[in-house]
Amino acid sequence: MPEYFDTSSAEVGLEQVWEMFILAPLENPDIIPAVLPLVLGLIVIELYFGKHSNEDLGWNTSVGNSVIWVTTGISLYITESLSTQELHATMALIGLGLVIGYMNFFHKWSPAVAFAVSSAGVIYTLAYILVIIVKTDLPMNQSTFEASGIFFIATIIVFKIIKAMEVEQKDPYSIN
Repeated sequence: MPEYFDTSSAEVGLEQVWEMFILAPLENPDIIPAVLPLVLGLIVIELYFGKHSNEDLGWNTSVGNSVIWVTTGISLYITESLSTQELHATMALIGLGLVIGYMNFFHKWSPAVAFAVSSAGVIYTLAYILVIIVKTDLPMNQSTFEASGIFFIATIIVFKIIKAMEVEQKDPYSIN
């Protein structure tokens, strides 16, 4: 197991990390400027695609979404005093954003892959998780890794349920 997921730090358990992902903005108001655009962006885009289910994510939105990772990573890099592990995670986020942005910009992979990897749920949720970890100094241990995975999957599921309950809007300007 990589050193990033240090299991020796038993003082922060899975449940506590899970709670931190949910409550961190309320308990640490100073992180609101960093997470508010991520939370609002995720909610608006997910609700939009629930309301307009006949629309798909496009290449331009995929490129734009990858920029979220780059700008979030740069923001963390220039505004935080990062530990080595946090620095590596931040650089990985920036690097992933650049690679995915390049792949999307030049259409280097299939639309199905691009649109799955660059969906709002994936982009905004992973950026949110990293911001919470860095801004709250959560230890990079097994509990944090597991809670991150659970939070990521739960967020995706919650939005799938919400989108399924939305009433689709008929486009009055549609030719069909």
